[in-house]
Amino acid sequence: MVPEPDNPVTVLGQCQVSPWPSPPAGKPRSLPLTFYDLAFWDVPPVQRLFFYDNTDLLGGPEFLLSELPLFEKSLAAALHHFYPLAGKLPCGMPEAAAPEIVFSDGDSVRLTVAVGDDNFEDLAGDHPRDTARLRALLPPLLRNGGGGSQCSQDVLAIQLTVFPLAGICIGTTLHHAVCDGSSYVHFMRTWAAIHRCGLLEHRGGKSMAVQAPPLFDRSVVQDNDGLREVFLSDHRAYAAAGDCDHTSGTTELATFRFTDRLLRWLGKQVESDTSARRCSPYALACGAMWAGIVRARGSSASFGFVTGCKPRASPPIPASYFGNCLGLCRVEEKMEAKQSCLEAVIASAAAIWRTIEGLAEQGRVFRDARGWVRLVREYASARAVTVAGSPKLGVYAAADLGPPWGRPRKVEIVSVERTGALALAESGRDGDGGIEVGLALPRGEMEAFRAFYAELLLVAAA
Repeated sequence: MVPEPDNPVTVLGQCQVSPWPSPPAGKPRSLPLTFYDLAFWDVPPVQRLFFYDNTDLLGGPEFLLSELPLFEKSLAAALHHFYPLAGKLPCGMPEAAAPEIVFSDGDSVRLTVAVGDDNFEDLAGDHPRDTARLRALLPPLLRNGGGGSQCSQDVLAIQLTVFPLAGICIGTTLHHAVCDGSSYVHFMRTWAAIHRCGLLEHRGGKSMAVQAPPLFDRSVVQDNDGLREVFLSDHRAYAAAGDCDHTSGTTELATFRFTDRLLRWLGKQVESDTSARRCSPYALACGAMWAGIVRARGSSASFGFVTGCKPRASPPIPASYFGNCLGLCRVEEKMEAKQSCLEAVIASAAAIWRTIEGLAEQGRVFRDARGWVRLVREYASARAVTVAGSPKLGVYAAADLGPPWGRPRKVEIVSVERTGALALAESGRDGDGGIEVGLALPRGEMEAFRAFYAELLLVAAA
């Protein structure tokens, strides 16, 4: 294991990046949080890392001189389209009014630039790494205006960490009540496309079109059951109960890969041993991870996931809508740590798939919606297995910055160390196919999980 350096990063500077040009006067300056947003009010900020190779990168001063202005310019242009990300949220749940994202002219996103002294190759690997090393690459969300009702907090912060002769890491911290993974990836795709376009223009090439802008119109979200008021009431009742953080001791983050070949094999096992006629790759990968976590802990664990509600809402919500639009789903079965490796994976995957199939029923995802806030807290306190991200988001392709950076070699959701979620993405390896899953566990549980995963691979190869 690579030792942790005494000073993993040295901050070179910070700057405030405002949307440029400023959003038109007709654009709304405040966005009320919908019930979809309020479901994630208490969830820890979502923190992602994007690692980019570039062995020609000399060091911090060179980056500040040649590359930082391009990143600042492209970020400002992306924030022109996604200006609420430069806005503010109240620090706590207001006693009377509902929380809103408020953008004022001159608001900005804090951009930190640092030089890393850690091992870039090791940090971007799949093997278990102490999450403390990765946290050094992530910026906090600052609070403004003192305490009480006057306190507001940033909703997005970004850090660029330079690793000389190795590459860079882009770290983002996002308040989950602002938007879900789909809207976040929409922003990152726009920023990356503008960055590629800017580089081409800077070098005399042909510019590229930017994806369609986000939709901020809150009237497209129908709340006929009064869920917003229910969630506001729940949050105020829970205000003194503390946060959902359950991190303790040394936590490690590792990536586990499910290739197309492995997923096809697992699918055949589920189809032959259960009544399922098929089982999605998502259910198979999540089922294997769930079974392994149960084995590592030596005790049962609940499983929950989220599903996109834009096409499920009535009427459907446009794909470009910016905000949260996820429904919470509970798998009723609890997995016990008594079955063989393969039997446990089959049972877990089949249970998840049955729940996914049930969502085909009109309105099924909203049937238990009044309990979503309570469910989030229940799952956090019980260390339930949940899911962050999705292979469908295409985060690797979305974050392609063009030469000399290209696609990230690795994307991590480090905040799963606080939420206990599985971090799902499409495989970032060219030609590998399949799904990669990030998992954060205490060191002892991680060793047990890795043994389970190795056993599964041996069974599949037999």
